[in-house]
Amino acid sequence: MRFNWALLIVAALVLLWVRTAVFTVDETELAIVTRFGKPAEEASGPGLHFKAPWPVDRVMRLDSRLLVFDNEPMEFLTLDKKNVLVDTFLCWRVADPLHFARTVKTRSQAEARLLDVSQAKLGAAVGSEPMEGFINVEPGKVRLRDLAARVAREVDEVARKDFGLEVVDLQINGFNLPAQNRASVIDRMRAERARIATKYRSEGEEEALKIEAEAAKEREETLATARAEAEVIRGEGEAAALAELGEAYAKDPEFYRFLRTLESYDKIIDDQTTIFLESDSRLMKVLSGK
Repeated sequence: MRFNWALLIVAALVLLWVRTAVFTVDETELAIVTRFGKPAEEASGPGLHFKAPWPVDRVMRLDSRLLVFDNEPMEFLTLDKKNVLVDTFLCWRVADPLHFARTVKTRSQAEARLLDVSQAKLGAAVGSEPMEGFINVEPGKVRLRDLAARVAREVDEVARKDFGLEVVDLQINGFNLPAQNRASVIDRMRAERARIATKYRSEGEEEALKIEAEAAKEREETLATARAEAEVIRGEGEAAALAELGEAYAKDPEFYRFLRTLESYDKIIDDQTTIFLESDSRLMKVLSGK
């Protein structure tokens, strides 16, 4: 009986030991088999796999998903020596499992390395730009997006080469000023806006004067043209009137003189007028009927 129990225990232990040679990998994982602590073969994908029993081989499991690492805000100096606070996050994943297993091994260590690299690259990028490249009243001069893309490429290059990581994206999700610099920057922005407003007002006034001068010029040219046309029309009318008068006078000179005399009476005589005429005056002749 003692022999049977001992044999059963040994068989159970052997079975458990052999069972350590079988392992499964989840869909969200990659597995690296290490032999005596060193990576022994390529990464295994999802499914059932075999290895040498423990303690010869062990399994290192890696997350194959896209991971997000949110950094704390970091303070940097711009090209013009202004302190700024930059908050970033980056998305990364394991690109080379064997290289990852030989270097950083865990997610926490990988993100610590990414933090070091991103800090260095971001500090260099921010230090190459003046404050106007980050805070500006003209949106086209703000270079935050270009800067983030450049830093992402540089961090990805280092991460792939040194740690077997792929940096898919890096974005700036916060940009602020330290409390001690905030007031001076705001005052400078206000002064810049005031300068631009003054410039726009001056340009507007100058343009208004040009428009007024142009309108006055056009007005004078129009009036001059109208006056010239009026003089031409008036001259033509007077000429036509004189021609008609000449024709009328030629047809009946006596009747014409009579009409002109009556017109003269109408202009110089009213019910309050007393006139003295010579007996041989033309006006006297018409009044007397002689």
